[in-house]
Amino acid sequence: MISPYVIAAIGTREARRWFATGEIFDAATALRIGLLHTVVEADALDAAIERQIALLLKAGPVAAAHAKQLVARVAATADRDRADRDNADLIARLRVSPEGQEGLSAFLDKRAPRWVED
Repeated sequence: MISPYVIAAIGTREARRWFATGEIFDAATALRIGLLHTVVEADALDAAIERQIALLLKAGPVAAAHAKQLVARVAATADRDRADRDNADLIARLRVSPEGQEGLSAFLDKRAPRWVED
């Protein structure tokens, strides 16, 4: 059931190997083939999670939702010119949105945006 997602993450060549053998692999291999973004020692796990959560909370909620959709849309299209136009339109809309304006103002004022302070 998860094979389409795993194949998208690790590629066809790696998927053939691991699916065919059912071999168990370690975290370093998972990192190398693209299943993980990072590997940390067990005693550093809580700090790594906190860092990731803090980064995610800094993103504007509307912008984060659009970013997820953007990745899916770009991955699914073969028309790069269309993708570039759509991305430029999206950035222009987000930049003038209330969230975009707050983000820009916060950056220029060297302060946290309101959604971080909430």
